[in-house]
Amino acid sequence: MRTETLRLRPFSAILSPQRILWAIVLASWALYFFTLVRPYPLFRFAPLSPISLPEIARRQPGPAFAFLGTFLTLFALYAWAFWICLRNPRAVSLPFILLSSLAMAITLAFAHPGGAGDVVDYVTHGEELFYYRENPLVVPPGYLPDTAFARYSAYRMAPSNYGPIWTWISALVVGALGRESLTANLLGFKAVAILAHQVQALLVFLILRRRHPELALAGTVFLAWNPLALYEFAVNGHNDATMMAFALLGIYFWEHRSLLAMTAALVLSFLIKIPTILLLPLFLLALLREESGAPQTLPSIRGWATRALPALAIVGLLVALAYLSLPRPLEALTNLSTRSGLFTHSLPAVLYLTLQLGGLGSEHAGMLVHGLILATLAAGLIRKLRRTWENPASVLRHAFDLVLFLLLFATPWFQPWYVTWAVALAALFPRRQAPLQAGLLSLTVVFSYVIYGFVWFWRADLGNWGNTLGITLMAVAATYILPWAYTLRVWTRGEG
Repeated sequence: MRTETLRLRPFSAILSPQRILWAIVLASWALYFFTLVRPYPLFRFAPLSPISLPEIARRQPGPAFAFLGTFLTLFALYAWAFWICLRNPRAVSLPFILLSSLAMAITLAFAHPGGAGDVVDYVTHGEELFYYRENPLVVPPGYLPDTAFARYSAYRMAPSNYGPIWTWISALVVGALGRESLTANLLGFKAVAILAHQVQALLVFLILRRRHPELALAGTVFLAWNPLALYEFAVNGHNDATMMAFALLGIYFWEHRSLLAMTAALVLSFLIKIPTILLLPLFLLALLREESGAPQTLPSIRGWATRALPALAIVGLLVALAYLSLPRPLEALTNLSTRSGLFTHSLPAVLYLTLQLGGLGSEHAGMLVHGLILATLAAGLIRKLRRTWENPASVLRHAFDLVLFLLLFATPWFQPWYVTWAVALAALFPRRQAPLQAGLLSLTVVFSYVIYGFVWFWRADLGNWGNTLGITLMAVAATYILPWAYTLRVWTRGEG
């Protein structure tokens, strides 16, 4: 018996949680490098922008299956790492999590952003504001003479639909890096996204360390090592990383009961990109309700107003200053709904195309679907506000459910990187259903890249059926069926 024990000890040491996590990091890094960076190097393909990964791969089956196989493997390793950290809260340290995430992200930064052209748009918007002193929310970059970068953008003839804070960040990046190299500017925006992702992970750790210290590292791993987040931020450079960094900063200040700081952070978040505006009323209500209780008398109502007015003043002041800092600010305000009439890859898109197939005109179909979206989203927000009023301590869960509802049912112009919003919030619930809800969606949404980039061209006859209803149904089925089924199970059972 003693001999067997001595023989088993080295084997158990080899399979220790620390060694397994190291192996997962190394395997993940190798997958990222050999399947995403090496075949699609930034320095080679950036000058050919706008060019997508499927175009580089010539829409061949091999690269498509390699892309899918890579992410399936990455998500399996990621789920294993998250499970280990849940079962072994002290398996790794915070520096190990952040530095390994940073190493993977820096490697991925040298891959061409073939999953989306948004980062090239950021460059063109930054050039416009910094060098031409024009407002990209009003004047499309393609309208300007002698620009260095507009020709690389697929949306150069459309105005920006981002917030004024992001417009200034874009101008600062391009101003610092100059107009000589598109590649250098792409790396600059990738660096902003990677830094914001690291800040998100750190904020998740700080919030969880205060709420559930034994889950802090697991929650941090859930966000920092998420393959979709790493791909969308380090490869595609999306500004959603910065938007959610400010949103999590607002939640951090909510946790510390700092009303004005929380309000300012959440306002800065939606001044980068609009979706997080939904979080502000929830957290304002929760904090006021926790501190002041329910106003029952005239003095208590006055107390609520006294407490709320400075926060509302912060909202108005920051919004006004942000827009007034740009040229032609009033015209910029009219541009908030630039792409509101567009539909893609969503349940509203399926309804919109089905109505047209049934004979309804595109304009009336769009109006009807948008009306339904606004009504259901308003009803969802009101319901979450009511539940927050009843139980302000559960506002985090209410915020996550509202964002998940927005993604699953009420976003007509859906894109894969939007799922990172839910990933960031789900990281705050490591032992609830939220990680599986967000993690499952972040996996299934990867299939849409292959469906739109490859399958559509392999079977254009099926994809173009019903004015692209065919390809939309394929992408929606692959992306949503599993997340819908699991999320509806969670909500109908009152779990979470």
